[in-house]
Amino acid sequence: MDAAGSMALSAVQVLTAMATGAGTEAGRALGDVVRARLGTSEEGRAALARVSAAPADPNATQGLQEAIREAIEADPDFQHRVAAALAGSSQAAPPAYTISHSYEDSIVIGAGAKVRRSQISLGPLTINNTRSARVSLTAAAALLLALLALAAYGGAQVIAGDDSPGVVSSGTSPRSPRTASSAPSAPSGGAPVPVVSDAALAEQILPGPESLPDGWTFASGSPQKETCLNGRVGVEKDGTLRDICKHSLLDLTAWYNAGPEAGFDKVHIEVVTYSSHDASAQGYLGQRAEEASSPPSGVTEETLPSYCEDSAFFSVIYPGILTGVDKGEARSVVHCGTVMFNIYARNEHGTSVDLDTLSNLTHTVATRAQQALKGETPTAAY
Repeated sequence: MDAAGSMALSAVQVLTAMATGAGTEAGRALGDVVRARLGTSEEGRAALARVSAAPADPNATQGLQEAIREAIEADPDFQHRVAAALAGSSQAAPPAYTISHSYEDSIVIGAGAKVRRSQISLGPLTINNTRSARVSLTAAAALLLALLALAAYGGAQVIAGDDSPGVVSSGTSPRSPRTASSAPSAPSGGAPVPVVSDAALAEQILPGPESLPDGWTFASGSPQKETCLNGRVGVEKDGTLRDICKHSLLDLTAWYNAGPEAGFDKVHIEVVTYSSHDASAQGYLGQRAEEASSPPSGVTEETLPSYCEDSAFFSVIYPGILTGVDKGEARSVVHCGTVMFNIYARNEHGTSVDLDTLSNLTHTVATRAQQALKGETPTAAY
């Protein structure tokens, strides 16, 4: 999942927790930010209304997540406000304008939440005070506390950005010499392992069109450097939180227009390098948990050949909430030394997914990551 999708997932988790009564000041600030932005469009208002009517409905939460993701990608200011809200910062306040639109059954986040003997009231929303509801509230509160704690580690970097040099474009000659390790690290109790800290070398882990089947091209603007956002976490089935970005060095992504034989309309690869083996192992566990749980339903773990130290594969069905056309997606997550990468490939016109292409593409990127860790220029091809 890309950075915008990860942030949108975190936002939806917080907002649905608010809807079940687990409210915090940070959650209320996030609600204000999201309503101010999504309230400007009919689609956004509809997504909010659906979640308000059925906060436990996976189709409703997926629709809200998609609406937030699209708004994040289109509006950098909204992205910064969402990040600030997740970090509990005062910079999360929405812009000084009002939305004249109104809509029924919306989530109202504000003061006045009350707990009665058998019910919990949050504004116009009432929830039965049952044992299952209390368990949900406790889990949601734990998630919010963990998000805020993780955000405190690096919220400033999320808001201010990274001043390090950007990666070179795909047409620029690689820099020389290559260095795979500027700060050796080691698994717990093990020997030092290489770290990929050179942006140009890390970028070449992403295969270019010359390393892919005929017809594949980079989408406009790819590859590019992103910021692995602190506060981006994966949640295991038992509720354990896994930090994806802690101690990350580089976050590089690329979008691809796949060839006509691929069976996919969109392909996205993210490569994250870390300062230690343990950090990359945690990043892998977090990304794996995230991919396994988003959307809340419709994810199937697939059995495919394993790569590097750890790898996982998933197929996903996205219900066509807005378009009426269900979509299929194939995903992989791989841990190679101090590198973690993830791939997802989406079929916008149906639910079938090409697992063979995903497996071959994963093998290509895994081999290129291993070459980079050796200090070599990645050359492996599909």
